[in-house]
Amino acid sequence: MGEQRDTRQAILDAAIAILREHGAGALTVRSVASAAGCSTTGVYTWFGSKNGLVEAIYVDGFHRFHDAQQAVFDEHGMDLLALANAYREWALANPTHYQVMFQNAVPDFEPSEQARAVAWSTFDQLVDAAEATRRARHIAIPVDELAHHLWARVHGYVSLELSGMTQHDRDTSKRLFHDGVASLLGDRSISPAKNNARRTK
Repeated sequence: MGEQRDTRQAILDAAIAILREHGAGALTVRSVASAAGCSTTGVYTWFGSKNGLVEAIYVDGFHRFHDAQQAVFDEHGMDLLALANAYREWALANPTHYQVMFQNAVPDFEPSEQARAVAWSTFDQLVDAAEATRRARHIAIPVDELAHHLWARVHGYVSLELSGMTQHDRDTSKRLFHDGVASLLGDRSISPAKNNARRTK
């Protein structure tokens, strides 16, 4: 049983590596099987199809993402700023998963309703934290709108950083991210800019 799970994980790891290094155009059942050291039958047995394989990456990513957010709640409570920081850190540490989950990295992939339900469970976590923050800070925005605004802002910053389009170094990007999220929450304690960390050439 453990060997079978190892085979499944080897297939997933191979698919992620191909996406990361060569892009969606190189992702085929044959290329994944070759990289994983198994037959194409093995890929079909575990995942049914290429779409099933990508869906497994998608679902696995959201499970990991959910666990990362839950760890924030366990340590910090319903702290939206801590949650946003964890979002960024997870995305930067898992860029290929993130791109499959949020950026249509595989254009012909369509998640099932069951997979979408897993994805939406992470938004439910955000809504819970947004409601706690809205009450504590007396924010007038309805909770679903606050959660949407926060998600859009966090996703925007992270997507720019992952694409390399920010023109800022990592420390400056982190500071700008913090300030952007804090300003949405009405936090006046914006971090000061550092003269030597404004922009990379």
